[in-house]
Amino acid sequence: MRDEAETIGVPVILMLLLVATLELSGLNTPLFLAAKQLAELFPDALWANLTILGDALVAMVLLSLLAGRYPALLPAGILAGLIATLWSRSLKNLLEVERPLTVLGSQVHVIGSDLFNFSFPSGHTTAAFVVAGVYALVLQRDRVTAALFCVALLAGFSRIAVGAHWPMDVCAGAALGWFSAWAGWKLAAGWHWSRSHRGQQVLAALFLLLALALFGLNTGYPQAFWLQMSIASAATLASLLTLWHTWHNTT
Repeated sequence: MRDEAETIGVPVILMLLLVATLELSGLNTPLFLAAKQLAELFPDALWANLTILGDALVAMVLLSLLAGRYPALLPAGILAGLIATLWSRSLKNLLEVERPLTVLGSQVHVIGSDLFNFSFPSGHTTAAFVVAGVYALVLQRDRVTAALFCVALLAGFSRIAVGAHWPMDVCAGAALGWFSAWAGWKLAAGWHWSRSHRGQQVLAALFLLLALALFGLNTGYPQAFWLQMSIASAATLASLLTLWHTWHNTT
């Protein structure tokens, strides 16, 4: 239990301390400008493709890809997503932090849509860390966990690269996403209905609908269209197979 508390609590506390440090030290804006300068060494399309991995619908759909083999991904993902959405939306509306484009104007090279308000925390980063966290906790494989969090970090950095968020927003999103993943995973362990045949069928059908919805989603990043379609196609196939499996094994 102590090891679990350290694994979850230490990264969250460190990220929140970093948020406070960035805000109180005045380093948030200089770090944003430096990160943007670095990001501009790479094509806009790279950041657009990375950033859609944190879109809420894309993130949820990604959890279905291995659900046939690891059915615990679906209930943990649903609960983690609900927790993350509740906290993220509440904080955005409560704090109303202005985005970089509002503060810095023409100094910000924007990729995608212009965004002006409700910056803190980064919802895309939160969602990316929810996916990485749920996969890490369910699969329990060190190398996979390391790879997943590297991708989540890149997705978080992409929110700075596209001009949508401050560094402190990204750090807060990472903390919130990791905590939400753990909370969803813990709650799912006691959600007995989700392990019943009926529960598995309903969850598989729900994720199939989410995958189909992804085909029509406007992410705001047209450069990432083909990645979006690829994820939607793979998730649709995976969800169909999961749904068939749950019906086939009904007793």
